[in-house]
Amino acid sequence: MMRVATGASRYAVRLLAVRLLMVAAFAQPALARAQGAPVALDSATTAAIAPIVAEARAKQLPVDLLYVKAREGQVMRAPLTAVTAAVRALADRLHMAHDALAPNPSDQELRAAVDAIKAGVPSESLRAMRKAARDESLAVPLGVLTQLVVSGVPVEKASMRIVDLLQRGAAPKNFIALNESVRQDVAAGRRPDESLDLRLKGITPNLPQSATATETGLQSSTPKRPR
Repeated sequence: MMRVATGASRYAVRLLAVRLLMVAAFAQPALARAQGAPVALDSATTAAIAPIVAEARAKQLPVDLLYVKAREGQVMRAPLTAVTAAVRALADRLHMAHDALAPNPSDQELRAAVDAIKAGVPSESLRAMRKAARDESLAVPLGVLTQLVVSGVPVEKASMRIVDLLQRGAAPKNFIALNESVRQDVAAGRRPDESLDLRLKGITPNLPQSATATETGLQSSTPKRPR
């Protein structure tokens, strides 16, 4: 029983971390835009990240995320080299997300994809999700995928299940319901991957389309670029 409680507690901490990241991604940039300027940075940090920001802006990426990341480093009194490296790493994830979700990902999709990539989701899975969803927003499915991975579901399995749901025409409410059910199961002591399989049995039959994740190129242990 002690192991169950410990597992549930660890899951709760990881889930809270993901939710805080999502809040930071949406709320802080919005605050910065409302103030009419990027978040306040000292001149040295501004100069150091300027080339990174310029490259991202040229690709029309949400550069406010980069300013927020730099500000976080300043608040933590991190060395300038560490702040610059963190901003560069975030920019790299943004570029990867943009390429994987082409041709025209929304800012919300990019923000969610950045978190997914940081959690270990490969770009091949993002491409498969884009193909499966077509023109539908991936912001919610990406957020749920990230939380499933953070909870302990293997990346490949979580990716395949999410792609399958997209292929079957799942709506945002379906993904939200799935995530909440898995969260409750894990808090009660069930393994995340077992909970995912169990809860999908109650969702999949009610979806409008019948398709499989293998059609998108995710059938092997190593995700492949969909055809």
